Amino acid sequence: MSEAELAHLATILTEDPGLPRDDPTQAYWQQEPHALATVQSTSLSDRTDVAVIGSGITGANVTKTLLERHASHKVTVFEARTLCSGATGRNGGQLAINAAERYLELRDAVGAETAGKIIRFNLETLRRLGETAREISAEYTELTKVVKLRSFKDEASLDVARKGIVALETDHPAFKGLYEVLDAKRCGVEHGVHGVAGGIRHTAGTIWPYRFVTKVFESLLRSFSSRLAIEANTPVTAVKYDPTQDSDYPYSIHTPRGVVRAAQVAYCTNAYTGHLLPALRGPLFPLKGTMTVQHLTPPSENQGSSTSWAIHYKPYQDPEDRTIADGLIYGMQNVHTGDYFFGGEKALASDMLSADDTTISPSSVGFLQRSLLSLFGRNAETTEGSRLVSTWSGAMCFSADEMPLVGRLPSSISGNEGNGEWICAAYSGYGMPIAWLAGESLGAMILGLSPSELLPEVYLLSEARLAERLTVAKSVERISK
Repeated sequence: MSEAELAHLATILTEDPGLPRDDPTQAYWQQEPHALATVQSTSLSDRTDVAVIGSGITGANVTKTLLERHASHKVTVFEARTLCSGATGRNGGQLAINAAERYLELRDAVGAETAGKIIRFNLETLRRLGETAREISAEYTELTKVVKLRSFKDEASLDVARKGIVALETDHPAFKGLYEVLDAKRCGVEHGVHGVAGGIRHTAGTIWPYRFVTKVFESLLRSFSSRLAIEANTPVTAVKYDPTQDSDYPYSIHTPRGVVRAAQVAYCTNAYTGHLLPALRGPLFPLKGTMTVQHLTPPSENQGSSTSWAIHYKPYQDPEDRTIADGLIYGMQNVHTGDYFFGGEKALASDMLSADDTTISPSSVGFLQRSLLSLFGRNAETTEGSRLVSTWSGAMCFSADEMPLVGRLPSSISGNEGNGEWICAAYSGYGMPIAWLAGESLGAMILGLSPSELLPEVYLLSEARLAERLTVAKSVERISK
């Protein structure tokens, strides 16, 4: 990129992401709203012990941990739109890790020991999330154990994954057998996947994420009705620190419905974090994802109860329309309908680097339709009558150093002198194997307890990390390479 292009990219990354928009695209998962979708108190309470901003998977387990581990704390959850209407309620339903294709890069960045700890954390997060889903109802949440087939369109990408598996198993023998490598012939003969150099298989899962999170909140309201308030359609417009007004509840949470005083504040706002915390604009940045549900005619065998898919390829910029294809497509089938849920990006950088989920990228939708047909060796002529069932977008949050942020916010970020502001955000496209246990860890930290012993130290927020790794320049470098 030229200097001018890099400067323009920095400008985009440091823009205010704004609040969640009022009229987002309709996610398939939310077509039947949960009974609590618009829940709110008749009037806001004057005070709360912890204000949790955001009602996705992170906010759900922060709230759950606070209520279950403290006998008297009152928790108020603020959601700008309907309950779980952000990234969690708009994602691809995938429960999977990305260790093989990322391990070499991860080891170079943080060392073999920490890289191994990150993978163990990912695996335990998925196990614990599945455990909770089964307690709620595996049938209602459509929790399904599958084998994920990650196919690679080019030999170079496959080779990175193969080398990653060898290095992972050498550095961490306990992970031997986590992956199986397949050549192109096996991908075609055994899985009907065509036009790829090869693939790898590993245990994974799928879930209806919106149902999972809303059911968690339903359970919490049932168990802690006197200590939990959920305020949907109540955006937080500002958080101010003024201990002279009330030293026990020094934070004022400003909303269009009024002000609530809080002892502590947890930002579970992901792609929208920069709106309330301007100092994190750039070090954290939104990336808009596109999802489709596609019905193929004639139908293929429904593999929703056994298999999910990913397609990896070298990212590229299309010279004709300047759109960028980001290198990954992910998919699954609905266990009941057989419809395909496929997500991925081929869009202009300015459209992709946005938290505006009111629009859908037509180039991404077309790309996903072609990719689904190509993956299974089909074409438009042989699938006449196929249709798009649903399309939508959602805003994820990425960080400059590709690690989540978990911990107490320093005053250099919060802009306040108090020490009661916390954050858990920035999963860089892989929130499901991180957010559940990361949220639990943050909840414990807010209570003065230790986070999960599995939580990687590199996820924790520190002044050194902010100065060295979480910078606008690092974000620009990450995107432009």
